Amino acid sequence: MKPIQINKQALDEPQSDYLILAGPTAVGKTDTVMALARTQEIEVISGDSRQIYKYMNIGTATPEAALLESLPHHLVNELAPDIVWNAAAFYRRAREIISEVLDRGKLPVVVGGAGMYLDALRFGLFDEQHKDPALRQKYQARVDAGEAEALWNQLMELDPDYAGTFHFNNYKKLMRAFEIYESSGLIPSEAFANSSDPFEKEGTLVILDRDRKVLYERINKRVLNMLEDGLIEECQALLDQGYHRDLYPLKTIGYKEVFAFLAGEIDESAMIDAIQQNTRNFAKRQLTWFRNHPFDYWIDLGNPSTGV
Repeated sequence: MKPIQINKQALDEPQSDYLILAGPTAVGKTDTVMALARTQEIEVISGDSRQIYKYMNIGTATPEAALLESLPHHLVNELAPDIVWNAAAFYRRAREIISEVLDRGKLPVVVGGAGMYLDALRFGLFDEQHKDPALRQKYQARVDAGEAEALWNQLMELDPDYAGTFHFNNYKKLMRAFEIYESSGLIPSEAFANSSDPFEKEGTLVILDRDRKVLYERINKRVLNMLEDGLIEECQALLDQGYHRDLYPLKTIGYKEVFAFLAGEIDESAMIDAIQQNTRNFAKRQLTWFRNHPFDYWIDLGNPSTGV
């Protein structure tokens, strides 16, 4: 990888093949990519767990059409919301795309905030340890008793990064999660860090950050901008196309609150407050994840202008 700068921070990693720009929602990843593209020949691979879906551009902060047309993006607007996309699918496809981009003589730049996806890309997926038939039988009985959703909600409290990669009706994955947790004492996302499938390409992981108060202000403003840009209409269009609000991708922050509003369960003010609060909480969890996992650079973007 050629030497580059991000917000005046030099990155000189000649052994690296690709770059990962990660960080919490609304930190400024897209602006950073746009600045980088002015000085480097790059192609972008989305490491966001929701931008892969069609018809969800506003609520997922998918880059605008003009940017998608001018700068090659991958894993954006490819799947319908009723198709499952997870860390396993991402890491296999992202590795293929990175190799293809390198063959074209360009720098692959993976951009996103899904920590588990990025770990899967770099280190692979968890090998099959901590198997316990008795535990599996225990949770099979609970699933058979109709407790799958309750178990998934419990897992969401324990390990939201992992629970967020599948729907509660994926019983095999749900039972496996609790089997790992009870037998190892590790939440699945921690256990999965013990991978046996590292990527042969070397990546440089850059975490983008801002002052917490500034980040939260950006989040609050982004939510208002999304609503002005038509988030409610986007959600209504999804319903009109026959997509049910209980589909896992549509339980995403921003969508689930709007669906509650459209169903008359909450008023507009409560909807806005909930989206902002839930997004701030999500950003906090993202930052915690990145601090607890290996990275190469932690860059404070500081003010809104990002220099490269």
